[in-house]
Amino acid sequence: MSDKAIREGVIYDFIQQHHEGLQAEQDIPNVRRRQALLLARRYQYPKVHSHHTAKLALSLFDQTQSIHGMGETEREWLDYASLLHDIGHHIQESRHHKHTYYLITHADLPGFSSEEIAIVANVARYHRRGLPKVKHRGFKLLNTDQRKVVVGLSAILRIADGLDRSHFSVIKAVRIDMGKSLRLHVVFRYDPELELWTTERRKRLFEKTYHCTVDLLPVAVSAKGAA
Repeated sequence: MSDKAIREGVIYDFIQQHHEGLQAEQDIPNVRRRQALLLARRYQYPKVHSHHTAKLALSLFDQTQSIHGMGETEREWLDYASLLHDIGHHIQESRHHKHTYYLITHADLPGFSSEEIAIVANVARYHRRGLPKVKHRGFKLLNTDQRKVVVGLSAILRIADGLDRSHFSVIKAVRIDMGKSLRLHVVFRYDPELELWTTERRKRLFEKTYHCTVDLLPVAVSAKGAA
């Protein structure tokens, strides 16, 4: 005979069924970040690539703050969009950016307003392929200020994602020098040809949005990380 009552059994069953969420609450105290990561895990996101893209995107955001003028709230949205930008692969490789938009907008994300979810979804949606256009239904639903934020953050995310095109974290860091052009020093280990080629194609939205030229300057590092 078990010495446990139904009450204990219900508790044990709840813990077993909700183990991932309970563990996440301990590991990730920030409810918004926790919900974003739980959504990413639900759709089996490419963890290494997504986190590296987020790291590069936030570095670009911080170093170009004088150009875009956005603050901590927008930085947070960029972080979540970067972590979630590839979850659409769970549905289909083709047009995965559009599937990503669908999954985010239809997700239950406690701690986020509907407006925030729409912004994060649009930023993630425009990490590749077509540029934001008012004829796109999701973008059309945003107001003027929200569209401006989406375009600005998408421009950054497109570069960050391009810098990890191979998903092998070839690009270790980025350093920016401001001048007549924005000189983007790309610190790499191993062959960065694919990343540089992709970023050259992805940088156009940034250049158009912020009225500048982006020059990519590869910088090799040794095995020990010294430039």
